[in-house]
Amino acid sequence: MLDENDILKAKILIVDDEGSNIIVLETALKQAKYTSITSTTDSREAALLYQKLRPDLVLLDLRMPHLDGFEVIEQIKRIETDSYAPILVLTAESDSAVRLKALQVGARDFLSKPLDLSEVLCRIRNILEVRLLNRNLEAQKDFIEQRVHQRTFDLKQANQQLKKEIAERKRSEQELQKMNQQLLHDEKLSALGQLAASIAHEFNNPLMGIRNTLDQVRQETHLEDSLAELVELSINESNRVMNLALQLKDFTVPHQVPITH
Repeated sequence: MLDENDILKAKILIVDDEGSNIIVLETALKQAKYTSITSTTDSREAALLYQKLRPDLVLLDLRMPHLDGFEVIEQIKRIETDSYAPILVLTAESDSAVRLKALQVGARDFLSKPLDLSEVLCRIRNILEVRLLNRNLEAQKDFIEQRVHQRTFDLKQANQQLKKEIAERKRSEQELQKMNQQLLHDEKLSALGQLAASIAHEFNNPLMGIRNTLDQVRQETHLEDSLAELVELSINESNRVMNLALQLKDFTVPHQVPITH
């Protein structure tokens, strides 16, 4: 919905080489409570004024010295980036071809001179309503595009954050898995070490008794050479097995062994 004040505050530019026409139009517009009216009798100033003011409506005479209305329309079209150029042509031309040309080059409507002020005000209001509605639609379109752009940006940011969190969680799970594997590995080594220590103890005691007995036999008994050699061999083998048993005790001490995959 358009606010009445928005319509009455709309900027209107009058371009007519006849000063009397401008006075009539300005008076009628002010009586209708329009508040932003600019005018010129020099068509060469029209484009500069349009560029400066960006009016919501141009009341444009067709037959003027220096530049006619058609040339002014072409200048305005080069300035106006909006697809809607708000031009109402004022003409005394009765030739329908001239009026058709004005519409074809970019005018939105036309009024015949001499002007009927009631009709003028009605046409002005109609064009302003279309102009302001078009502007509101463009503003809404820009707003929606900005919202879509912002939403798209936010979604991309959220997606990147989610990917980052997933990657961090995966790394944490991998680290936890490695820690669990290392813990299991250490527990296995500890159990193996305890078993090895127990085996070493069970082997070491009887072997030591056997070795000591053989050593005592060797020292206190005169043995034949072949028997002495067997006793010596038995003692040496007993010592070797006892050394192996001592080495097994090292398994009771935990070692950090890298896990291979």
